[in-house]
Amino acid sequence: MKEIGIGLLGAGTVGRGLIEILETEGERIASRTGVRPVLRRVADRSFQKKPVLSAYAPTASIDEVIDDPSVELVVELMGGLDPAGTAILKALRAGKSVVTANKALIAARSAEIFEAIAEGRKKNPATTIGFEAAVGGALPLVRNMRLIWSAGGMQRMVGILNGTCNFIITRMQDDGMEYAEALKLAQQKGFAEADPSFDVSGKDAAQKLAILSMLAFDVSVRDSDIVVEGIESFHRVDHELARKMGRVIRLLAIARRVDDRLLLRVHPAMIPANHLLADVRDEFNALFIEERYAGPSLIVGRGAGALPTAAAVLSDLVAIGSGSANRWVGDLQPLKSLEDARYRFYFRFRTVDRPGVLARIAGVLAEHDISIATMHQEEGREPVDVVIVTHEASESAVRSAVSKIDGGEIILAPTVVIRMEDNPDASL
Repeated sequence: MKEIGIGLLGAGTVGRGLIEILETEGERIASRTGVRPVLRRVADRSFQKKPVLSAYAPTASIDEVIDDPSVELVVELMGGLDPAGTAILKALRAGKSVVTANKALIAARSAEIFEAIAEGRKKNPATTIGFEAAVGGALPLVRNMRLIWSAGGMQRMVGILNGTCNFIITRMQDDGMEYAEALKLAQQKGFAEADPSFDVSGKDAAQKLAILSMLAFDVSVRDSDIVVEGIESFHRVDHELARKMGRVIRLLAIARRVDDRLLLRVHPAMIPANHLLADVRDEFNALFIEERYAGPSLIVGRGAGALPTAAAVLSDLVAIGSGSANRWVGDLQPLKSLEDARYRFYFRFRTVDRPGVLARIAGVLAEHDISIATMHQEEGREPVDVVIVTHEASESAVRSAVSKIDGGEIILAPTVVIRMEDNPDASL
């Protein structure tokens, strides 16, 4: 039986979840895996207020835990770029492996981290990092990228990678809630933070997509390389109109290989109601992949929460302790992004009710080579909604056209723009 000494940095929700699993299932973990993770030390700024930590020589000093010779592996669950980044780099350079759930750090500083691993391996050849919990909670996404899909033949990934957004969207779709009401319910249930902007803006999903794309395509990707749009701009009426078209709205994270370039996007999309991802609801996450050799795969599960995330941390602990942790990245190449892309688009223009409105909107779209497939004006008192679905058009043309239309006096609110994803087989 191999015993591995653990030092925990940060005993918040996920950290306490990990402690709960180790205390409850320690013997079972050891008998099933041949690895006994033993929590030696905990660093937490408010450890005096957390009696559960008293058995683990708690301290407020991060360095004290990293420097402890009984700590072989450091688990970082503080979050944020610093001091977490400094702690991870120090541990790795010292030859101690690290497990983290810190997607922001992996997405922003992966190059530094892998350099620190190389330095640490001069002292301990087994030095590595595990970050399964950084993407999709308990969904086995990170390890599958390097093990199951190891041939490097990834063609595309389409995911629902933020449970907060998916819960809000589901409540708007199923219960007829407006955005603010659905957000408030998500906060009450603990699915959304008091300040939800990082989630609802799409930035959280972009960080996760950056990590997955790095692993899948062997390129250096940062979240700033990804086109990102959030869910704040659309309303209940957009879900109702989507339903009339046989569609549902989801916030999708998309990575697609196009020749030697990558299309990287996080944005709301209308997908067919019979699409596999249309059935992913509430706080659940999912990733659909299409790999040249393995074919299509779909993984679905809870992407957040203390215990699911702690379970993913534990999986890395066991993998590193058993020596089965693999080489996470190959030789990373510079990213070649596909800067523009073509989609069919859904527009909802909120306009004044007067003659000539439709003609003026159609005229601007025509100026930008955007062809209209269908056009519909909702009945009712002013303001009125004009709904247009286009044929394929470029993103750049759409941005320019909508900017010009929204600048006119006929538009009473920012235009809602949603891309249409049409393949019903989930390959998108």
